[in-house]
Amino acid sequence: MTRNNALISAICYFSVFFAPLILPIAAYFITDDQETKKHALRSLISHIIPFISVVILAAGAVSGMFIFDDGGYFAFFSVFGGFIFFVIISLIIAIWNVIQGIKMLTRV
Repeated sequence: MTRNNALISAICYFSVFFAPLILPIAAYFITDDQETKKHALRSLISHIIPFISVVILAAGAVSGMFIFDDGGYFAFFSVFGGFIFFVIISLIIAIWNVIQGIKMLTRV
């Protein structure tokens, strides 16, 4: 892996903080190096995971409001639990992306 490709891969991982979907997609389609494409795809998947957890959170809250008629307690606890789940997943993903980005920078 060349120095430029390692730098592009690192930027894809670090983009979780400033352009989560744009940079990995652009890097995937612009670069010709297969290893850089692999890292761009891995970072893109890691950027999509928090969005999926938000969808699960919303689905749980909406289903709790319509299925259970208990004054909204289930909906409240599903939203609160989902929020905690989202925060934990987001922290894990951010830490993983930083570690992977640093690994790419050490290849330079």
